[in-house]
Amino acid sequence: MDVDSGKFGELVSRGLVEEEDDGYRVADPASVDQALDGAVNDSSDSRGFDIDISWPELGRLELAGLVGALVLVVALRLVSYPAVFQDDAIVLSSNDPYYYRYWLEQLLTDPETTLTTLPLRVSAGEPLMLAVLWFATIVLGGTTEVAGSVLAWFPVVSAVVTALIVYAGTVTVTDDRRVGLASVAMLAVAPAHAFRTSLGFADHHAFDYPWLALTLLGTILVASWSRSNERAHAKVLGGVAAVAVGVSAQTLAWEAGPLLVIALGATIATMTLTTAYRGDSVLASTGPLVLGVLIAAGLTWFVHTEFEWHTTLVASAPLLLAAGSVGVLITGILWNRTDMHVAGLVVVDLVGVGVGAFALRSMRPELWERMSTQVTERLLATTEIAEFQSLFGNSAGWLLLFGFLLLLALPYMVWASRRMFEDDRWTPLVVYGWYFLVLAAISVRFAGQLSIVVAVFAGLGFVHLAAWIDVARRPAPFTSDVVDSIDLPDRRQAFTLVGLFLLVTGLSIVQVPIKTSQITSPNNGYDAAAWMADYSEAEDMEHPENYVFSQWGHNRMYNYFVSGESSSYGFAQSNYRDFVTSTNGTEWFDRLQNRVGFIVTTSDVLTNDSTLGNQLHRHNGSRSGSTSGLANYRLVHVERGGEYKVFTLVEGAEIRGVAEPNSSVTVRTTVELESYSFEYVRETQTDANGTFSVGVAQPGTYSVDGTSVTVSEEAVRNGTVVDATANASTAVESLGSIEPNVRTVASDNSLPRIRWNPLVSTVSRPDRAE
Repeated sequence: MDVDSGKFGELVSRGLVEEEDDGYRVADPASVDQALDGAVNDSSDSRGFDIDISWPELGRLELAGLVGALVLVVALRLVSYPAVFQDDAIVLSSNDPYYYRYWLEQLLTDPETTLTTLPLRVSAGEPLMLAVLWFATIVLGGTTEVAGSVLAWFPVVSAVVTALIVYAGTVTVTDDRRVGLASVAMLAVAPAHAFRTSLGFADHHAFDYPWLALTLLGTILVASWSRSNERAHAKVLGGVAAVAVGVSAQTLAWEAGPLLVIALGATIATMTLTTAYRGDSVLASTGPLVLGVLIAAGLTWFVHTEFEWHTTLVASAPLLLAAGSVGVLITGILWNRTDMHVAGLVVVDLVGVGVGAFALRSMRPELWERMSTQVTERLLATTEIAEFQSLFGNSAGWLLLFGFLLLLALPYMVWASRRMFEDDRWTPLVVYGWYFLVLAAISVRFAGQLSIVVAVFAGLGFVHLAAWIDVARRPAPFTSDVVDSIDLPDRRQAFTLVGLFLLVTGLSIVQVPIKTSQITSPNNGYDAAAWMADYSEAEDMEHPENYVFSQWGHNRMYNYFVSGESSSYGFAQSNYRDFVTSTNGTEWFDRLQNRVGFIVTTSDVLTNDSTLGNQLHRHNGSRSGSTSGLANYRLVHVERGGEYKVFTLVEGAEIRGVAEPNSSVTVRTTVELESYSFEYVRETQTDANGTFSVGVAQPGTYSVDGTSVTVSEEAVRNGTVVDATANASTAVESLGSIEPNVRTVASDNSLPRIRWNPLVSTVSRPDRAE
């Protein structure tokens, strides 16, 4: 047998072959035979059908790098720690987490609430997320305290799991572990992902990300199997399993989950086109993905029927995806047997989509109508809620959510869009990237999903930049090499890499705590909620008499801590803005008095002087400018510096008296609260007879035109009438001592006559018509 001299020399140098007098011989024939047998067996095993989502073997340096990148992921998710763990309470971020907290606690404490008896609004929302959180809570102890911890920490766990999947997928696509580590680091600092997975932000988005990443990894594994000579079938089966679980979980986890799985349908269609373009087998490249979608459709429908989760529309999404994917697959297989240009296949697929849509609209018009409504509500809704705004709605919006990562990633997305015609491994990343870029341009709520793909391309760009400044080798996709290991950089390279990393990610790192702080509940906000909870308990108030009326963004937080009823913020969302911008306090009191226990105001409600928001928060319900003050809104608590103020609704005591006709009467008292005091003033007009009546919301001793009138707590609460003339006699005692009959002080008609009205504690003169 002829042997290349270079290779033979290598065998000799390694001691596998020894030189003898008559030539060369194998040094240890038995060991060589055993090694060759093992190689043959490994090759045989690689054709087995065991499922394997393989994890690359890591050397010490690679493992240290991955651990460091994951530590960065966790560290930037913990910036909210002080805002989440306040005193002995777990204060979740934003509003919606308290919805899940309410229903999770219902599952734990209410025997009649189970995973199969959830109300429609819950079972048609995020039932899988709630089920997983419930299971985790049960495993860890099953108490409501544990539930709070699970809700607080699960977004961080989600971020770590997503980062690991991103690493595996990136290494599979790029054949470069350095790019994998860089991608994890880019995901760590991406503000759009970091604040969505921050500690305490127990929203459904954090739950969606791992399933999206798993689906993406599954498509990458399927796309990469033809390039792998090791365990190819295992990769395919692992990819099919990942797609099946990922698609089903995304659908069951969120009522708008079908919007996420559309990306997989677009990937299947694109892979069919690129495979046909190369003349390769469409069945081999996309058949496994279609199989995964079919399994997902069956699994989703099973859960839908057994647990009654989600509407028929949502549960049908994987079925519709499967039907479309089968159609694309069949046309692709048939196209393989023709010599026609792939552009014709594009036309055929587009026509097929149109025909399918027309058929669905004709055969199931009610389903089509619900689909149209969902798309309009989820994507095209006109609302002031921040997450419904466009990523590019203002000039800097995308920069605040991505920093420079999006700019770095986009050129490589464009490059990969061409590369996918040669290598299908890039197709899932390209399709998912452009798809979620379009969705984020419509609604910024999809920026978190986009960041998963952006992290991969930004990681590739970072390594490429490092190679360009000569501190690293070129990334594997731009060479013919496979980078299975990384080298420890020298001091110069290390400092340069750190500097480059900070240059690329500096803005993103700065934005992470800023974006996170925008969703956390400030300490003063929680302190106000805790005070209301103590007040409610002391007054033995029950829901709804202790309902907190506030801006909707933190309404669930207030009500959770005060009453535990945090399932809805609908009333606050529908009415609070109208309330604070109204000028009619009496009308709103009539509307709220049997519905609201507390009203919370912040500086955000300040507008012009006459609005209720301004009268309450700036003037504490007291007279100001042209407004006479408010009689039914009692300020009971002020948080540090007046940032948060709490009012209760009261009937208001009514001070009645008599003064000079057609004059202004001012009543005032000093109100002392804990660490806060203010003067409460109300003003009214007397009528032609000199009588007046004015409502007051604060108990205390009032000064009424020089006299003192005491208003009790009960009077304020019950609307009791307080007579201001009770102290009138003391005001005229001195007059009585001068002349018993003050009606005729002088007989001289030229002198003014002094008249005394026994109902008024003042002396009036007819010539002083003020």
